[in-house]
Amino acid sequence: MTRYGADEPAVDVDPAFRRTFQDRVVRWYRRSGRDLPWRSLTSPYQVAVSEILLQQTQAARVAPVFEEFVARWPSVQDLHQATLEDVKALTDPMGYHIRGTWLKEMARIVVEQHGGRMPATLEALRELPGLGPYAAAAVYVFGLRRRAALLDTNIARVLTRAVGLPAEGSVYRDNRRLRDLAEQLVPARRHYDYHQGLMDLGATVCLSRSPRCGRCPLRRVCRAVAGGPPAAFWNEKGVVMAAERTVGYRVGSRAAVSPTPEAARRQPPG
Repeated sequence: MTRYGADEPAVDVDPAFRRTFQDRVVRWYRRSGRDLPWRSLTSPYQVAVSEILLQQTQAARVAPVFEEFVARWPSVQDLHQATLEDVKALTDPMGYHIRGTWLKEMARIVVEQHGGRMPATLEALRELPGLGPYAAAAVYVFGLRRRAALLDTNIARVLTRAVGLPAEGSVYRDNRRLRDLAEQLVPARRHYDYHQGLMDLGATVCLSRSPRCGRCPLRRVCRAVAGGPPAAFWNEKGVVMAAERTVGYRVGSRAAVSPTPEAARRQPPG
């Protein structure tokens, strides 16, 4: 076992894997990304609205509500002046009724405490109603165009399959270690397209139960499909621990991920 000092990163990712992973995600998104209304309306306020509306609700249901919402209340000041009843009349039919209240309270805080401008730090964004760690980071990345790591269920699935983490029983599949992994994989630039690409891959290709590996731009580097040595190593208390065995469909999901013929030949029996 190799020992690392306290100043070493919590997780090391193979540099060649990192570059290829980032590049393929960005290129694929620019070519095949979904056309969603909140991708053309990307002020910090509009991104915050979209993130709150998207909670517990599929994008297809949110899209027309989002477009009407930002047409009626195009700025946070407009939303602050709206009545709660009008806001909830638009948002409540989607269910999850608390979101209308969150939106109104968010507008009040931004207007009264931040001068009508969305906060520019992750810490302040996280204090706004309806913006948890993921949604606050999304506003930071997509609205303010700053670098941060996004991590939700879909993104975690793409990352863990790609680097070669097992489906279950792994010491690495906890939020802290996954956040460390996500942080190490964010590119220095192009992080807007990179994160949009990760979300689209998780939503349309790298599915939980029936992944469409043949359509995935990562299939030749994804350890769940192509096999090979793990692409990430965690440093715990000065000791390096590699991800567990990473060949073929033994990793990444309870559902089978179809391995390449080469990886299938390497698959051990049993």
